[in-house]
Amino acid sequence: MQTLKSVIQSNEDWLIDRVVHYAKRFGYAQYTSTLKEAWRASICGLTEPLLQALETYDEPPEIPAGTDFKEHSIAAYGIQQARFHRARGVTLDLFLGLTKYYRQAYRDLVAEKGQMLNDPVLSQLYIDRFFDFVELGFCSEWRNTSEQTKLIEIQNENRQIINEKNKYLTIFESLNDPVVLLDTNQEISNMNLAAQTLLVGWSEPGGIYYSSDQSFRLEHQLQDLLERAKTKKNFKAQLQTNEGLKHFDVRVQNMLDISEKFLGTVLIFNDVTEYKKAREAAEAANQAKSSFLATMSHEIRTPLNGLLGLAQLLNDTSLSQKQSEYVDGINNSSEVLRAVLNDILDYSKIEAGALELEHIDFNLSQIIQQVTDAVNADLIEKGLSLNVVIDQDVPLQVRSDPTKICQILINLVGNSVKFTEVGSVDVVVSQNFNGGQSHLKFEVKDTGIGLSTKNPSSLFDAFTQEYSATKRLFGGTGLGLAICKKLVSALNGTIDCASRQGGGSTFWFTIPVSPASIATAAIQQEATPTDHRGLKVLLVEDNSINRMVAEGYLSKFEHHTTSVSNGQQALNALEHDHFDIVVLDDRMPVMNGTETLRHIRAHANEKISRIPVLMNSACVLSSEVDDAFKHGANGFLGKPFTEEDLSLAIADCLADEGTAASVIEISPKIVTADFFDPTQLQQHLNQLGVEIAQTIVDAYEESCLELVAEIECVDPTTEIERLQRATHSLKSACRNVGLSYLADPGAAF
Repeated sequence: MQTLKSVIQSNEDWLIDRVVHYAKRFGYAQYTSTLKEAWRASICGLTEPLLQALETYDEPPEIPAGTDFKEHSIAAYGIQQARFHRARGVTLDLFLGLTKYYRQAYRDLVAEKGQMLNDPVLSQLYIDRFFDFVELGFCSEWRNTSEQTKLIEIQNENRQIINEKNKYLTIFESLNDPVVLLDTNQEISNMNLAAQTLLVGWSEPGGIYYSSDQSFRLEHQLQDLLERAKTKKNFKAQLQTNEGLKHFDVRVQNMLDISEKFLGTVLIFNDVTEYKKAREAAEAANQAKSSFLATMSHEIRTPLNGLLGLAQLLNDTSLSQKQSEYVDGINNSSEVLRAVLNDILDYSKIEAGALELEHIDFNLSQIIQQVTDAVNADLIEKGLSLNVVIDQDVPLQVRSDPTKICQILINLVGNSVKFTEVGSVDVVVSQNFNGGQSHLKFEVKDTGIGLSTKNPSSLFDAFTQEYSATKRLFGGTGLGLAICKKLVSALNGTIDCASRQGGGSTFWFTIPVSPASIATAAIQQEATPTDHRGLKVLLVEDNSINRMVAEGYLSKFEHHTTSVSNGQQALNALEHDHFDIVVLDDRMPVMNGTETLRHIRAHANEKISRIPVLMNSACVLSSEVDDAFKHGANGFLGKPFTEEDLSLAIADCLADEGTAASVIEISPKIVTADFFDPTQLQQHLNQLGVEIAQTIVDAYEESCLELVAEIECVDPTTEIERLQRATHSLKSACRNVGLSYLADPGAAF
């Protein structure tokens, strides 16, 4: 019988489901419990004596005449159950009938699992004989008990049931959250004191349950909410209560009644009014911080742009050696001021929660090259060497946020160069895996002044430097490493540092990366922007110094510049003259840049509405940049900028707006200039050759399929950022092969 014992022990849930099925099918559920765990207790209570019987009897026990059931272990269990259920008011016929279906459930189990049993027939007989003894036990108990004893048992049990009911009713009334009970018709059957007081009016606890039914008032008030509860499990609601307008998270919970006697619904109201106010206050504070950052950026970068620009223009004039030294000093001091400003604004932006992350494909070698270029002048000046080692197993094409990685590396490598007078700086890139996820580890090692052994991790705290003398000697805000730590944290990575044996220090950070999409590798190479000269440029700039700087830069590239100081003047100029490009400042009096751009793009004259516009601003928050492109800018240039920055930005804008009108053949399709501009592909052909140009076209076709598939599966109501990234990538890919119509900001995607 050991196999029967094993089958019964391992199929507890199966037995519960089968017994409940029979109880509901034949009408016994109205006399039984509603909760599954109560049925489990019943099954376990029955299984325990059955397992004990299997240990006691190797064969199904016989029932000889004259058996004293009080002394028989199996029958004694039946006597115990008779006393328990009899006191609860269950009649003998009901109890006996339900027991028959308990027996049937165990018989069904033996029949279904027969292949696991040594002797299925003997097992069925054992089940029958066990239940025979149980039934004989409680029948004998029922027959031998007087009616007076039964009445006393029922009275005692009734008192206990009433007390139990009152206890849970008191708990229900004591809950702080409003709770409303609905019947199967979605009508209110009860509510607790919190719901009554908040939504109807104060009453004594239990007022609705025992006496005054005011639920009709609540049903009228919650009519819309009750409709939503029919189809939703969780939703937000705004209700006019006795304490004023309040906001709730409403949770809809069906009754946990497996017997299906009570099929109502429970509505639980979580008051989130104060939380909503706090969140709105926090959002307002963040908005205020963002506005402050935007203002700070604009107000400081604007004069700084003039300072750097005029110094650069002055340096191009005939100067004495002493004057040239003075100009170099102005340039160097201005660059230090710009670095300090960038640190402060970056840290403030992170603290304000305005940090935005990208997740795009990039080439690791290009990032390393940008870092090398950034520190090259200081390396030469100090006579230091920079060694870069990228392990062979490190993938060069990966997906993450290249801008943030580059910023971290420039900061760490720049610090190493800054604090190293003799020797070298090494950058080592390796790969490891954690939980199947690829992580890149960047180590920056130097032979500089090193770290103290006290608490080097404190260097990542804001406004902290290793020694007070360090700040006096080397300068800086003490924000660079704090910014690095926050950027690494935002990328789900880790950062730390340590002293090197023999002198110097090592800073390292590790971040997770994803594999690059297959199609991006061939599109990495882009044509060098054309060196445009002799353009008619409309310069819109309200600051006289910055206007002077921009005019000086433009004149060096032989452009013909018309300057105005606000957006309205720009619109008037466009009406009376033709221009090749508009260089438009964002923040101006009368009409700002964004509003001006909106009027340009909405103009009835297509020559004006499609003119390339380069937006430039001293506020370089990503929200400002996104807003510029959203309103139709072809490019964005942050202040301060150099003449090279301005030239490249103009070239990029004009490359985006190719104007060739010929018809060309791309094997073997024919496309017209309305849809296709051959300028970009012609540049690929001229500079890269036919083979690479064809590779770019092939890669474009493959990447488009991936991007279109991603766009189709995006939910625009909840994944707007993902949709923006995908459409932006698709536009960029289209622009790379000359599909200017699809890349246009006004295209459908």
